[in-house]
Amino acid sequence: MKFNPKAIFFDWDHTLWDHDRNAREVILDLVDEFHLTNTLEADQNDIWNSFNLLNNQLWDDYQAKKISQLELRETRFKLFFSQMGFEGDSDKFSNEFLYRTPRKKHLMEGAFEVVQELAKKFPLFILTNGFDDIQYVKVEACGLQHCFQEIITSQQVGTQKPDIRFFEHALKKADCKPHEALMVGDHPVADIQGAENAGIPSIHFNLNDLDSAASIQIKQLNELWIHLV
Repeated sequence: MKFNPKAIFFDWDHTLWDHDRNAREVILDLVDEFHLTNTLEADQNDIWNSFNLLNNQLWDDYQAKKISQLELRETRFKLFFSQMGFEGDSDKFSNEFLYRTPRKKHLMEGAFEVVQELAKKFPLFILTNGFDDIQYVKVEACGLQHCFQEIITSQQVGTQKPDIRFFEHALKKADCKPHEALMVGDHPVADIQGAENAGIPSIHFNLNDLDSAASIQIKQLNELWIHLV
């Protein structure tokens, strides 16, 4: 199937921006700088895997509206420190994490080139459940801000993907109808099911072979060209 959309909507974290690589580097640097490994015998993989599991669960809770942005930020590293047996200032750790992580520049393979080329032909938008103060910094740090018409966040819209209202808001910003847009993202529910529920065709960037309702799935971003006119 070939698309010639009036707008392409991209998820940001895990789709274009390599969240895990960037966050892992910061977490491990801070654990070392805060001398936290003295209190626990754990290798780097254990530390990262523990944080990643906890962080993903909290983000799932946030997207399900079980917790607020403030609760996510205030509890994340308190829980992490408690879980790992770390002794130290979790609030200071959190502040450093929030400052450093968005300034990391690692993108998913091929993302920079694909976005640069697509922007020459299609209006591009970022649709993210992330927060304004973080996501704008990320995009600018990677040098891609000029490629996007707009960064649309859950904070702006007042609801998160997969809520159909999020996608309706994006369609208004892009001035197009659902069938005239295309959603590209990694999350089978927030990105793919959410878009499909809004009548927007989608392509699932499915690196981890997740269960997906998407009829089109890719494992490399440069595969997008196969599906675009």
